[in-house]
Amino acid sequence: MQLSPPGPPSSPDAAAAHGGGSPTLGQAVGVVGPDVVEVLRAPCGTDVPVSGAGVFDEGETLQARGRILIAPGVDTSAPGAAGVLRAADRAGAAAVVLRRGAQGIAPSLAEAADEVSTALLARAPWIEWGELIGLLRAAIARTGTAAPTEASADVALGDLPGLALALAALVGGAITVEDPESNVLAYSPTADTADPLRRLTILGRRVPSWRVTELAESGFLTALWASGDVVHRPADARFPERLAVAVRAGDEILGSLWAAADGEPLPSGARDALRQAAVIAVPHLLHHRLRSRSAASRRRYAVRALFEERPPDVSAAAAVLGVEAGQACTVLTAGAAAAIAPDVLDRAFHLASLRVAAHHTPAFAHRDGDRLDVLVAGTGAGDGVDRLARDLAAVLRGAGVRPLVAVGPAVGGLGDAAASRAGAAQVLRVLRERGGPETAGAEDVRFAMDALRVTDAVAEHVPSAADAVAALLEHDERHGTDLPRTVAAHLVFFGDAAATARYVGVHTNTLRYRLRRASELCGIDLTDPDVRLLVELGLRRAGLIPLP
Repeated sequence: MQLSPPGPPSSPDAAAAHGGGSPTLGQAVGVVGPDVVEVLRAPCGTDVPVSGAGVFDEGETLQARGRILIAPGVDTSAPGAAGVLRAADRAGAAAVVLRRGAQGIAPSLAEAADEVSTALLARAPWIEWGELIGLLRAAIARTGTAAPTEASADVALGDLPGLALALAALVGGAITVEDPESNVLAYSPTADTADPLRRLTILGRRVPSWRVTELAESGFLTALWASGDVVHRPADARFPERLAVAVRAGDEILGSLWAAADGEPLPSGARDALRQAAVIAVPHLLHHRLRSRSAASRRRYAVRALFEERPPDVSAAAAVLGVEAGQACTVLTAGAAAAIAPDVLDRAFHLASLRVAAHHTPAFAHRDGDRLDVLVAGTGAGDGVDRLARDLAAVLRGAGVRPLVAVGPAVGGLGDAAASRAGAAQVLRVLRERGGPETAGAEDVRFAMDALRVTDAVAEHVPSAADAVAALLEHDERHGTDLPRTVAAHLVFFGDAAATARYVGVHTNTLRYRLRRASELCGIDLTDPDVRLLVELGLRRAGLIPLP
């Protein structure tokens, strides 16, 4: 069931009656982005004023009037969603945001949406609740009272080069838009007479490190981030004067604007113009930051959905990843051959993810605990996958990790990516438990995989083997006799006493004593082929065969 489109916007007079210059629901959603928050139903239009954003709590609704409320844990297909919407409406909330449900809109929610005044919004699945409420609060925090200037009125939201050009005309100087880490996001065209520092900053796409150090040590950066006003950097023997202002949304710093003389001194009204520019820049920097984060977030969500959701939304994931849903794909799974420090593994996986991003065919990394899954799209068997597997092994090895990279089977479309991932996980398990090369596919370890499947399927149905192995392990833990490993070696070496003794590192007489002792403890006869078979299954299940 689908909800009807949002109602028409309120009239300007109606908006004025509710607070005039207050931000509106439409403005907040417009800054955050309709692909982040979708308006499903707005009975009173989207020009209704909003006073803030908060978390829905049915027991505490006194502060909800005029607010956008998020409802974590509630999706649009849940039976309780209608109750949340009605409660938010009784509290006077401007809107309530639910997670978009996989099953669409519950009929009871659709009915409630037609009977209340509170708008119903849906959160995109790839953005976290904490990030969303931060964005909503930042969007609402901007006053919205400053009318756009003639120069900036036609700048599309998020068009930072266009914004820099418009603000340069407004301020009367060369403008640089920077993020909080002094990276250049955009700049206005500069005259041939631009000072060397501006040219260096533009060419390097960030303020030179020595200049950042100078500004920090002089206290200029502290003043910039702490002040709510324009700060002035006087001219010196090297560079002309600068004006700078932080761009804020509420308490959050989004970046800064820098104005420099460009062939002629800054005009007398430059300070006031730069203050106005900082207000104009807020929605643009919010939009830019969200787009930068959301692209990576949406890719991560799309890959996770293909791997973990049942059934996955293949068409949506394909659109986000920019590949065809019916393209063949393969999953690689990388991990460490032995336990390793978490910080070392984190760094190794970070470097491996960067290598994946640089791969010539579309490839996407997904961290899952102590392994890194890599979806390679548009591939058939061996089409660059083996090369990527070797590259990943080399990256991990260089980061101090003894690598294992398992190659899953090639499958016919993104909808079967989970099957390839499961295959890669089996190969990785074989490599970890049985040993083997750094990189391998299912065919490389076919017999070991089959043996592992047999063990998994049969061992739990042979309690006699489990009891025998448990007795050996318990005795070994108490007395340190190494009986489990001795019996395992005896079976692996087909009863060859000399080979077994060499492997265990004891005299053959000691070996025979240990085997007799094991037989007595467990009540088993290791000369009986049936007993040997069952004990081997138990030892395999315990991870003692292949030999540790």
